[in-house]
Amino acid sequence: MRLRRELGLFETTLYGVGMIVGAGIYVLIGKIAGLAGNGIWMSFALSSLLAIFTGLSYAELVSRFTRDSAEYDYVKASTKNNFLAILVGWFMLASLIISGSTVALGFAGYLSALINFSSPLFLAIFAILLFTWINFRGIRLSANINNFSTLLEVCGLLLIIFGVGFFTLSGKFTPPNYLDFPIEGVLSGAILAFFAYIGFGSLAKMGEETKNPEKTIPRAIILSVVITTLLYIGVAFSAITAVNPEELSISQEPAATIAEKINPNLRLLLSVIALFSTGNTILLILITSSRLLYGLANQHVFPSFLAKVHAKTGTPYLAVFISGFIAVLLSLFKEIRIVAEVTNLWTFICYAFVNLSVILLRYSKTEKLSVFRAPMNIGNFPVFALFGLIASLGMIGYAIKMTNFNPAHPSIWLTSLLIFLIGIYYLGSKKFK
Repeated sequence: MRLRRELGLFETTLYGVGMIVGAGIYVLIGKIAGLAGNGIWMSFALSSLLAIFTGLSYAELVSRFTRDSAEYDYVKASTKNNFLAILVGWFMLASLIISGSTVALGFAGYLSALINFSSPLFLAIFAILLFTWINFRGIRLSANINNFSTLLEVCGLLLIIFGVGFFTLSGKFTPPNYLDFPIEGVLSGAILAFFAYIGFGSLAKMGEETKNPEKTIPRAIILSVVITTLLYIGVAFSAITAVNPEELSISQEPAATIAEKINPNLRLLLSVIALFSTGNTILLILITSSRLLYGLANQHVFPSFLAKVHAKTGTPYLAVFISGFIAVLLSLFKEIRIVAEVTNLWTFICYAFVNLSVILLRYSKTEKLSVFRAPMNIGNFPVFALFGLIASLGMIGYAIKMTNFNPAHPSIWLTSLLIFLIGIYYLGSKKFK
């Protein structure tokens, strides 16, 4: 039994926007302001270029490979190396589940502060279980919840943009010099801002539940990156117009701080919207990780029983429950926030392989042509994929540099441990096939 194709362009675009916006802009904008000052808008503009490079690579690949195994398929087809394909598939799956647990803890922190509840861990586990149940109930219910939450998130950002714009025109706010910024700070801010774009690749795991995925998902990826870029830059300009960068950088709720400058009564509203944003991100991560687990099981990377689809809900129920169960276990570790730093490294490793796959497949004679072809090519060579590869390698170098090359840092020892486990699994699976 196969998954049900329920999603059109509207739903998939909102899925991408929801996954990208997520908790990123509502949390990271303050930290970026501390680095880039008045140039926060430039940091988001630069990071959007990095995102569109890899986004176009995903768009081209998903128009050729529509199964939920996504990155595994791309790397296997392009390199003909099953070990590398399994490595990338495991990296992506692990980073998704860990990030889901991390966001759940963030959601619990927001909610416990809002309702004055003393046990955030209980709320985190409850959130994972709740969204796992919603995930199991079917993609249509999940899509409806995401549609509402994403539109609410976007409305919150538009409220900031138009609110600050109105009061700027009326003279309440005095615009700063947007061109007065530290170059190095803008570049550092751009690297941090790129983390707010991570999520567009999740659309590649929805191929089996999307109508006409060869055309729909590439369009949704491009639309979601463009929409979020416009929102991010608009909010960035609004942020430094309404709030001093130093004040913004120390705020625990930067979006609520900006809204408060427009009207004190808006602070609570933006806090609630941020809560919806964080909760929706948990749901989308659980959907994405369960679909990837299902796709990898279909490719025999994991036991085939994980690819079973529920007769009534049309969801890969065993993959859904196991993804949720692992997320719950990870949320029990207090070090999860430290461990979560490694997900950035793993994600950029996957992005590097995605961009490399586009380059290699352009010269493959055994694979079918893509329905969508990324623009800007020299002959058959994809220039944007090269830029995406270079950017991804740069991000990997930056992530490693942040560890100070300390073997005890989670980014190093966890990566080494995962590669070791994948190697053992790979050798064992070859032996017992």
